[in-house]
Amino acid sequence: MKEENMKYGNMNYILLIFFAIIGIFYYNTLGWLVDSWLHNEYYSHGLLVPVISAYILWNMRGDLASMEKKQSQNGLYIFMGGILIQVISAIWTIRFLSGLSLLITIAGVIIYLYGWDFMKNIWFPFLFLILMVPVPFVDMIAAPAQTISVIATSSIANLIGIQTIRDGLILKTSAGLFEVAIECSGINSLISLFTIGIIFAFMLEGSNLMKATIVLSSIPLAMAGNIMRITSVLAVAGKYGQEAAMNYFHDLSSLLLFSVALIGLFIVGRCFGRLRFKKIF
Repeated sequence: MKEENMKYGNMNYILLIFFAIIGIFYYNTLGWLVDSWLHNEYYSHGLLVPVISAYILWNMRGDLASMEKKQSQNGLYIFMGGILIQVISAIWTIRFLSGLSLLITIAGVIIYLYGWDFMKNIWFPFLFLILMVPVPFVDMIAAPAQTISVIATSSIANLIGIQTIRDGLILKTSAGLFEVAIECSGINSLISLFTIGIIFAFMLEGSNLMKATIVLSSIPLAMAGNIMRITSVLAVAGKYGQEAAMNYFHDLSSLLLFSVALIGLFIVGRCFGRLRFKKIF
């Protein structure tokens, strides 16, 4: 018993050393992550990602505590590799790579102290943390998504009887001009729904095909929801005027159509049969 207590005491001491090293090397990275979560509209969900991961781990604590911990020296190499990537990221100012290297470094600590089997058991809550790191190409896909939304909305609006002329990113109707800004590209909804889709798929019992279909379906569902939202704004403007549509309905429509897209995820899952949830919450 005494040797076991000494073992865990030494492990805690080593863990503190690792945390200190991570704090020194990743101080700026952690600051960048928090700043992105607070000010980057595409990643406002980032604050919830580590909370969700922590909650899942908390519910796994019984199984994890009963596991045999087998330390692995490979974890130390992974840790040093993560630090090396961080140094390269700092030299070249590659924020995204720096965020990923943080996760690699943490993975090294876990594997070194608790072993590969422990890491395999927490693979989902750990990999889920990738979603908290802002990717550099979001702005690159926002513009194409914006264009797709404008073209599709114009076609649907004319199909249902709302005379609409598209001029670039501006939609002209009898109620006035409507510019589809980059904020209306649907990327916010896409990222949020994609994140929810991953959680939903993890919670369900079923085949990998079902889980992959649910996750991938979040992309067209988010885009379709955004197109329906813009179309509904044009419809409300035609009925009640542009001021009512933009000042009152515009913000409400985002919540309504996101809810519709969310229901769509459940429908996709239901297509594979009765939904059965894991007992993890």
